Amino acid sequence: MTAVSDKGWHVGDYGRLGWAETAVKAVAFAIAFVALAHALDRELARPHGIHVFELLLLGVAELGLILAVGDRIVERELIAMGFVCIANAAHLGMLFALLAEPGPGVLLSLFCAFMFAGEVIKLGFLRTTGFRVREVAPVVVQGLVVSYAAIYAVALVAWQFA
Repeated sequence: MTAVSDKGWHVGDYGRLGWAETAVKAVAFAIAFVALAHALDRELARPHGIHVFELLLLGVAELGLILAVGDRIVERELIAMGFVCIANAAHLGMLFALLAEPGPGVLLSLFCAFMFAGEVIKLGFLRTTGFRVREVAPVVVQGLVVSYAAIYAVALVAWQFA
């Protein structure tokens, strides 16, 4: 991670695709918070079978989002910082819901579907705007987005076998 930017906190220019990604992922976050609310009054169970795999997938996504907080601090972009904090809370909520008995059910599929759609939109944003993250090659940033899309797609498919 590079040193904190000299520029002050600011709001970036997202354009239509950036705001579309935000809106689609906001739906996913709302779904995760509903799953969390349902899980709060349920018993926690030891994960088994496909649920271990789902926890692992979403856990990897969450670890990346935790690291993204540092990037947002470096960039000092207000909307992105708020967004990544809410994304972390949503992923943690869905992880908790996966530990509850019964689990989140169809809410997990909906969450993963909206997150996948958001990643596809983000990839379009990156490719059409030439957006850069400091000195990182655009193909690396796009690869990270594709990796996240793959996580949600695999989790979505895995749930079908739960």
